[in-house]
Amino acid sequence: MALKPCKSCKHQVDTSAKVCPNCGVANPGVSAKEQLIGLVGLVVIIAIAFKACSGGDDKEETAAAPKVDDATCRKDLQCWGDKHSISAGVYCDDPIESLAKFSVRWTDGMLEPKFSHFRWLNQEQGTVTFIGDKIEFQNGFGAYQGHIYECDLNPATNQVLDVRARPGRL
Repeated sequence: MALKPCKSCKHQVDTSAKVCPNCGVANPGVSAKEQLIGLVGLVVIIAIAFKACSGGDDKEETAAAPKVDDATCRKDLQCWGDKHSISAGVYCDDPIESLAKFSVRWTDGMLEPKFSHFRWLNQEQGTVTFIGDKIEFQNGFGAYQGHIYECDLNPATNQVLDVRARPGRL
């Protein structure tokens, strides 16, 4: 049983005490300096783990992958859809939510895309229909039902052309 002065009232307390019996402060045997050192140590460990998990240096991969310009990408549905799927998630979510008669909730995760599929709406104009099923609309009885939604987007102007939804899953 080691004793240390309380960080608040300086009364002698056990280092393992959860609360000072004299003033009631939490963790009386742990100073602010010790807490800061522990926090810095935790941040360093997290940074090392993140670096280890993120893989190696990706400069080689970036240099090996050829850059694709917009004109070339616009001819390939996969390239054009992948390039604009994030903007579709940003610009299409409010119009899709407005289709709900009652409440709505998204079922996608924080890092999960809202749209898992896409197809050309008009290839010459570069417009794409983005499709997903990560939403549930509430019905009149209060139950939530999964829906498939579509959003027609002009990626050049980020203009939503049309949205549709129907019950179901992809």
